[in-house]
Amino acid sequence: MRRIEKLIALCVLMVASTSIIKAEVDPNFYVYLCFGQSNMEGNAQWEAVDSRYVDPRFQMLATTDFDNPKRSMGTWYTANCPIVSPVGKLGMADYFGRTMVAALPSDVKVGVVAVAMGGSPIEMFDKYKYSTKLAQNPNEWWAILAKNYYGGKPYQRLVDMGKKAQEKGVIKGILLHQGCSNNGDPNWPSMVKTIYNNLLADLGLVAEDVPLFVGETLQEDQGGACYGHNTVIAQMPQTISTSYIVRSNGCPGNGEDPWHFSAAGYRTMGKRYAQEALKAMKREVKQDTNYTMPDNLKNFYTLTSIETNEVRIKVNEVASLTIWGTFADGHKEDLTREVSYSSADFIVSSIGRIKATSAKSGTVTITYNDFMGTQHTVALPVVATGESTYQFDKQLLSVSEMEGKSFLIYNEEEGKAFYGPDNQNLGYDVLSNVFQKSNAAICFKAEPTEGYYLLRAITPAGTPYSIWGNPGYLNSQDASGWCSFILGLNGQNGQDLKDGALWDIQYVDGKGFTLRNIGTGKYLYNAAPAMYDEPTYFSFYTIKESGASSIELPMAESKALNVYYDLSGRRVTHPSKGIYILNGKKVVVN
Repeated sequence: MRRIEKLIALCVLMVASTSIIKAEVDPNFYVYLCFGQSNMEGNAQWEAVDSRYVDPRFQMLATTDFDNPKRSMGTWYTANCPIVSPVGKLGMADYFGRTMVAALPSDVKVGVVAVAMGGSPIEMFDKYKYSTKLAQNPNEWWAILAKNYYGGKPYQRLVDMGKKAQEKGVIKGILLHQGCSNNGDPNWPSMVKTIYNNLLADLGLVAEDVPLFVGETLQEDQGGACYGHNTVIAQMPQTISTSYIVRSNGCPGNGEDPWHFSAAGYRTMGKRYAQEALKAMKREVKQDTNYTMPDNLKNFYTLTSIETNEVRIKVNEVASLTIWGTFADGHKEDLTREVSYSSADFIVSSIGRIKATSAKSGTVTITYNDFMGTQHTVALPVVATGESTYQFDKQLLSVSEMEGKSFLIYNEEEGKAFYGPDNQNLGYDVLSNVFQKSNAAICFKAEPTEGYYLLRAITPAGTPYSIWGNPGYLNSQDASGWCSFILGLNGQNGQDLKDGALWDIQYVDGKGFTLRNIGTGKYLYNAAPAMYDEPTYFSFYTIKESGASSIELPMAESKALNVYYDLSGRRVTHPSKGIYILNGKKVVVN
């Protein structure tokens, strides 16, 4: 009996101990993993405003040992700079955490667990590839940092410290800032997805509960050398459905090199990471009503004015607004994507594109709710003058005249063809930049009033691109619906989606056609990769249905019933997939 009693007592003790351990996990301690290269590590020297006071509700878990200040790996501390590594400075995570604790209820703490090395390629965070990368580059700065601070295994350190963090709190998200060392690599999104999925699996997390927040690199107008990588970052929501983009528009560089933000830039980026995290949690992006903002931060969050310089546009052309706000501490932010727009005088979109349909003076109302909870409303004066400076010539071209030419797109909103009114061949390099990794270009359509549209592809050499044996013709359908098969510009049959080079075209009566990149979900607007959330409407040069070199001839000659002709007029005995002339009409054989 005594032995049974001892066993029962031992079991009770074990259950009690387990309960105590579980009780230590605070569901209101929100933990965020952070990884990347130097911009995540922090590259700007912190200033007086950054070090006066840090709310102790914002915590950091030391992922390595620090000498100054003295910190031990695996221990939580108030998140005073530096919070990522001993050589790190002010970075992305600092104002992310400060903003989060200011917006969340007073019983919520926020912690960051960060592993980052300046210059590190994304492969260093792949649990299987890192060792090869390290062995191939033993003397690189990032390799030395990885060995000195993370035992040469940065991914494993992030996982180990993530598990340590789970003893106290709940992992709510992952922050990533990396790209310059993989600038423009089309495989980057898939590599990030592998790392993200491995982190979720190794830490027992669910994607829907732990979103990924990916920050853009320094923009070109701020001196950035890796701004091109932002077109790759734009693909992340299509690669990982639980990912969000943190925009870097208007965030200043340090003026010393083309890779790093200034202290002001890091503050704004950190705040924007927090904005995305709060929106993902379906919370308002503003200070909690019970939070007392520290004096050293109040001026950073308080908007004092919105620039209202007069905007001048041409009738029937579209202009992109840029809205700047000045804050109480003197810094400026590009608020274009954060304000809301309304106007009784002009057409204005949610991303700040404005169009006038007649010559007039008027206003666009700009509304912005700052983090302190104050709503700011200003009237932006706009003057629309004259007609469009260029009227598109809807010139009809025969097939022979089209041979070897690039395409032109007529922008219905701007009232002009942005690839050039002279139908010049801009060259494959330009088209490659526009259509990303393309080896052909969409060129022409027939008038939508004819009930169908005809597209053809031209190779970089200027010859028709062969689709299923036909000379460059892609599809012919009713112009009132979607054409989900256009052309996979990296594949012979349009099925290759890996580089986002498949296009949807939709015809909207009275407006025209939109071009949407299926791989990214973004719309084409100008001579840049498709990157816009809202459609712009286009028309194309028209094919003249006459002349010996046009497709009129095979259509006229195909009088015999049930005889197929290809679009060059050649009789086809056993038609495969493609577009043919049958009984005097175009048909699609699937």
